[in-house]
Amino acid sequence: MKKSALLISLVLLVALTGCRSKKTVTIDPSDKGSDKTMYENAMKYMTRDPDKARLLFKEIGQLYPDSIYANKAKLGIADSYFKERDSSSLIMAAAEYQEYVSLFPYSPDAVYAKYQIGMCYYKQMRKPERDQTSTFSAIKAFEGVIQQYPGTPEAGEARKKIDECRQVLATHYFRIGYYNYLMKSYEGAIARFKQVMDEYPEFNGNDKLLYYTGKTYAAMQDHATALSFFQRVLGSHAGSKYARKAQRRIRKLARLAEKEKKEAPAERDAET
Repeated sequence: MKKSALLISLVLLVALTGCRSKKTVTIDPSDKGSDKTMYENAMKYMTRDPDKARLLFKEIGQLYPDSIYANKAKLGIADSYFKERDSSSLIMAAAEYQEYVSLFPYSPDAVYAKYQIGMCYYKQMRKPERDQTSTFSAIKAFEGVIQQYPGTPEAGEARKKIDECRQVLATHYFRIGYYNYLMKSYEGAIARFKQVMDEYPEFNGNDKLLYYTGKTYAAMQDHATALSFFQRVLGSHAGSKYARKAQRRIRKLARLAEKEKKEAPAERDAET
């Protein structure tokens, strides 16, 4: 019973998602004609009226199913959804691009369609402090481009997009760690900071990452480990503002160590 209710809910959600258009779209008789003419007219509408372009593309597929323009129109349908840029349209675009790749894997345009699947998720990426489901999906899709079409310009662009996505994820996990640090949940902070170090070594905020890892260890009274991270900031990011902060922390730890060293004999004398 529960499964049936869930299925009904999903069907309704898809139906509602599909009801996006706020206007009735019709094809002007002057836009009809040969497969080539209809395709060219559809392309003219692509930017200013994606809905009308999509209707023309679908008409080409119905009237001229064996035409080369029917193949192009299939890709045009995906592009028309992508042009609209809202979340539901991008979901539809990804599905259309995937269908194109499945139907025409050896088409010269298949690599473009495969790359566009990644772009559909890329355009839905959220800020680092939000849910990163779309970021993971984008990376997976771009990796598919590299695996299936290595050596292509699209594969090169996919690598760049993956780098961008990984920076977003690294920032996401760093911010979770930083929030834990502020909340004095130090073990949680260290776990997230180490995750960034291990999984995202190319993180462009490594100076800040190392510095706050050091501060967290200092807050945990693990001064030796804290010192090692502050020294790493100085060694790897000497020009960073966090290097100056780390230098002050190192001096503070040195004074603390000197104080403890002086107090130690007095404590031993008191015990004897």
